[in-house]
Amino acid sequence: MTTFRLLRQTNRSSRFAQVTVEVAASSRSDVEVSAVVVDEHRREAELGARWALRGLAAAAKVNVTDVVVTEVDTGVGDVYEATALAVWLALRVGYPVPYVGFSDPVMVASWLKSMVGRRLEAVTEARYWCEGRREPDAESLLHAWLFFEYAMPVGLHGRGDQLLLAKENPYRSYEMDESGETRVGPARRPDVLSGFVGARLTDGAVIVGQDVDEVCAGLVLRFENGDLVIGTLGDEWVLAVGPVPAAAAHSWTVQPFVHGGSR
Repeated sequence: MTTFRLLRQTNRSSRFAQVTVEVAASSRSDVEVSAVVVDEHRREAELGARWALRGLAAAAKVNVTDVVVTEVDTGVGDVYEATALAVWLALRVGYPVPYVGFSDPVMVASWLKSMVGRRLEAVTEARYWCEGRREPDAESLLHAWLFFEYAMPVGLHGRGDQLLLAKENPYRSYEMDESGETRVGPARRPDVLSGFVGARLTDGAVIVGQDVDEVCAGLVLRFENGDLVIGTLGDEWVLAVGPVPAAAAHSWTVQPFVHGGSR
């Protein structure tokens, strides 16, 4: 058995989840959650284990045998991340990706609901620059991090038609020799994300794509000063103020709003 304890405390918030797994070689990858937990944590544990098994060279069977949480310190995504890290630790593999992100619509909706009523204190962006220039807004955007008050920053990662959320701090700027550089810093006007810094989130909705496996493709964030649409479509960012852009509407479905009903 292998146990991983996710434990982090900052002046913004705290995180805690302890997960124990049994991992064995198998002809095909499979996940079982035998731990006695509530449905939301069972779902996170199963999805976190499946995230960890994706892309590994050898198949494995995972049994999540124990999950420990606290009412105050355990938030959406914590059991998910602790499970993935426990599986990787048991298999003695390095982290295949630099972040543990979730895109399950139910989990994303739960995270959105927990952010309703909070102010967006800051947005950090990673953008591609070449020879001292960058393309406009969505075209140069690589990643973004949302800093809501009293919450861990959440990074937004686009992968094809899938938007992944990860509780993480922004990475640092870096150069790519002759290929340009990635600059990381605060969102600035006139870029879309900068226009919502300081505003309070009043509602939100999850956007799902047309994949066979239903995953989050984007978010509708309804602030007191307007609606923000952010998502990924064909490995390209979609950023808009107001309704979902017509170019993306045929590929996306906006689920009911998480608070206050659909409008």
